[in-house]
Amino acid sequence: MKFLSLLTLALIAPLAAVAAERPLKIDRSGTFLDVDVDATINFTSHLDAYDAQVMVDEAGKIKSAVFSFKFADLKSGKTDRDADMIKWLGGGSPEGRFEMGNLALTPDGQGQVSGRLTFHGVTERVEFPINVIRTGDSYTITGETTLDYRTWNLKVIRKAFVFSVSPQVKVRFKLTGTPVAEPAK
Repeated sequence: MKFLSLLTLALIAPLAAVAAERPLKIDRSGTFLDVDVDATINFTSHLDAYDAQVMVDEAGKIKSAVFSFKFADLKSGKTDRDADMIKWLGGGSPEGRFEMGNLALTPDGQGQVSGRLTFHGVTERVEFPINVIRTGDSYTITGETTLDYRTWNLKVIRKAFVFSVSPQVKVRFKLTGTPVAEPAK
């Protein structure tokens, strides 16, 4: 009987830990993701539509994060350029996804995050600096990294031997949010 009690406890304990995690409600007015592109004529693409799922534990530590988007929602301000990007990615409705693996922060909120970035049918590990500021219940998460899109099996863009796009693109983001209130018991 004692064995059965211990087995039950061992199976339920992880569920209790997961139940203590709460999602952040993302404040879209204080959140952005921009991609700076170094080309013959430099430009920045801005992402407004996305799905961000960030979970925090009872102590307020970020435990998991998944950020998904459609490349059709990444807008450069020029419709033709955006359509060319979709063709370059293989057409259709290409999507991107970042899944956080490890997050290491110092007490002041500076640190490194690593995870898997998937797009163009390829998943690669990425790591970049991050800053997490917590003010009361509010979180502000910022980061910036440079990615080489050739890592995801994409070719360098060249048009008419005049226009070219550097394979190095800078991704900058800011996520703001607050934990969803725990349901009343």
